[in-house]
Amino acid sequence: MKLPFYRRLSLQITGPIVLIAFAILVALSFYLIRAQQEEAFERAELELRSMVVVAQGSLNRMFGLNRTDSVSELLSEVHVHPRVEKAFMLDSNGNLMRFYAMNQISPKLEQFISELPKASLLEASRSGVTTIDYHSNHKHFVAIVPVVPPGQLSAQLRRNLFVVEYRHDDTWYQLSSLAANELGAFLVILVLLGLLLWFGLQFVIARPVKSIVTALDRFSKRESIGDIKVPSYNEIGLLWETLKGAAKSREDYEIQLRKLSAAVEQSSDCIVITDLDARIEYVNKTFTDITGYLADEVIGLNPKVLASGNTPKGTYEAMWSALTQGKVWEGELFNCRKDGTEYREWAIISPLRNEYGEITNFLASKQNITERRAAEAQVNYLAYFDVLTGLPNRTQCTELLSKMLQSREPRNYGAVVLLDVDGLQRINDVRGFEFGDQVLLTLKERLSQVVLHETGAKLGNLGGDLFALLLSATGEREHILAHTQVLVKEALDEVSKPLMVEGERIIVTASAGMVMYPEYGDTPESIIRHAETAVHHAKEAGGNQLMVYNPSYSYALEQHFEIERALREAVGSEQLQLHMQPQQLANGSIIGVELLCRWQHPELGAVSPGVFIPIAEKSDLIVHLGKWIVTRALEIASELPEHLTIAINISPRHFRKYDFVYFIERQLVRNGIAPNRLILEITENLLVDDIQDITLKMKTLKETGVQFSIDDFGTGYSSLSYLTTLPIDELKIDQGFVQGIGSSNQEKIVETIISMGQHLGLRIVAEGVETKEQLNFLERLSNDVVCQGYYFHKPMSLDDFKAKTMRGVN
Repeated sequence: MKLPFYRRLSLQITGPIVLIAFAILVALSFYLIRAQQEEAFERAELELRSMVVVAQGSLNRMFGLNRTDSVSELLSEVHVHPRVEKAFMLDSNGNLMRFYAMNQISPKLEQFISELPKASLLEASRSGVTTIDYHSNHKHFVAIVPVVPPGQLSAQLRRNLFVVEYRHDDTWYQLSSLAANELGAFLVILVLLGLLLWFGLQFVIARPVKSIVTALDRFSKRESIGDIKVPSYNEIGLLWETLKGAAKSREDYEIQLRKLSAAVEQSSDCIVITDLDARIEYVNKTFTDITGYLADEVIGLNPKVLASGNTPKGTYEAMWSALTQGKVWEGELFNCRKDGTEYREWAIISPLRNEYGEITNFLASKQNITERRAAEAQVNYLAYFDVLTGLPNRTQCTELLSKMLQSREPRNYGAVVLLDVDGLQRINDVRGFEFGDQVLLTLKERLSQVVLHETGAKLGNLGGDLFALLLSATGEREHILAHTQVLVKEALDEVSKPLMVEGERIIVTASAGMVMYPEYGDTPESIIRHAETAVHHAKEAGGNQLMVYNPSYSYALEQHFEIERALREAVGSEQLQLHMQPQQLANGSIIGVELLCRWQHPELGAVSPGVFIPIAEKSDLIVHLGKWIVTRALEIASELPEHLTIAINISPRHFRKYDFVYFIERQLVRNGIAPNRLILEITENLLVDDIQDITLKMKTLKETGVQFSIDDFGTGYSSLSYLTTLPIDELKIDQGFVQGIGSSNQEKIVETIISMGQHLGLRIVAEGVETKEQLNFLERLSNDVVCQGYYFHKPMSLDDFKAKTMRGVN
């Protein structure tokens, strides 16, 4: 913005200064001139008085000596003074006596004498006192001097008068009195000083102020002022530094304010600011997104416009109670969107205070928790109900059963029944889980109909295909037992009825386990655990039946658990030992040994393989045990003659492991054992599943020289086809057939197996030979049959084997 010239600061400062200086100059000139005039006046009067006093004395002597002829000479001398205009003598009557000859030609002398005041002349003549008066209108002094000859003084004497006109101009502003040159020089100097002052003010004040004005203009427009330079000559520099500091502070403040504003505006929380009368003053974008209201639609309104009516009245009372006390309140509100849909939000409302601590506004920060509450409800539902069937799950069933136990009357009994669908895993494998889910949903509907009219009955699902039927304790034990058995029979019948799933007709069955409470359990956990044990026994018994819990079931499971736990600790320790049972021909020649695992527990004593092997077979424990047996067997083989073979049993679970072949080959190399000395005994049950993988592994090991034997031949999955397709080296006749020798039917089976093996070129091993008659029968059939049994040797330790048989072997 450009100012007119007359409004510029430099001119407004310079102009008054120059004017003041000029006024001072004028005033000084006035007083100086006036003083000079006053001094000139006094000097002129003094000079005139001195002059007339001298002249008076001379005239007095002249008249006293009667030398009046000298008066004219005196008058001429007086007239010598440049300011004396007239000098003459009057007699006591005022008549002209003497005068300067030059005045005679002046027509003004007589006029001057006539204008003299008569009274003044008379007074001077009588009094003898000289009077000097100044007449400003004529600009002259008039001196009237009485002349008295010496010795003639008396009161009545009238004196002659000596009159002098002395010219003096007392005007103070006479140009002639002014020092024009000096004043002119002073004015020039004054003008130059004014110009210098103006230019100096331009640099020192005007331009810095102009820059500051520019900076203030930018400051007001919130523009940067960093490129503006202002020299620091004086306090204006301090002002500029202060302004820069203020601009920097405001810039920093605005940056923080913009961040805060952006944070509030872009916050995922709904922000609402109201005044003390609960009128909305500000809402952010999230508020608009959640409620559907535009800011203009709610500014000035009370937030209760959002209320759905479902927020408890006590919530509002607690909120206002806290806010009126200046406290922060937080709680859940039920509000309504513009379209009428309800939502829930968690609100934190805080009072906003000014610098004096006074509350000016209320700030509400609210989160939409509708989905979270729905998720919490879903999580809560999932925590207590099965996802697929919608029935109470294990947790909910446990709580329901706990309530039944608490409400049970003394001597009343209740029952818990678990129903496990038989073969559902096979259905899932064949048809998929969606098909299996449809089966479960259909069974759920059928079971719901069975218990629909049962008082105090609750149907649940403990997970997957395990349904639970909880019956309240309402009667005596025998009555509840009989009634529940009838109910379960009806349920099993319903389950076994044909199902139509995705257009396919299928039939499924279920196994049921029942436990009476509180007879066998006074806690929900123990009751359900016992029911699961009963279900387990029903499944092992073939399924599609009911088993009522018996404590012996738990004892068996407890034993199973303890044996498995102890066996895991025993694997790799000295508790397990491999005993050897020789394999020999009928003539007594030992050609190999079978290694059998024996377990000597420090507390349980000798644990039979018939006990711990089946338990190990039910889990991967059999794999760990099998690896230990293979490793230890090959270590023992390295201590035996090289012509003796080593036969060990291999679990189907171990054989199916992906690294089985690699493990066998590595152990053979590690112990330096020829592969053809190792005979792996497998059962026919191994050949039931995944025959291709089994065949590939057997052929791979066969190529290295490892031999295979079919153990317990004739008792499992007997098929003549695998004898020709698989790399079998040996058939091992089950001891049940050998011990049946003496029975014509059994003997025919043994004879058939030996004949078939011989025709196929397979080695035949008869295990369980315990009598001479059995040996003789086998010998009659073939001298090549390898015999193994107690008739020759019981299983023995390595040291015993070496002591008893090695001499004969060698």
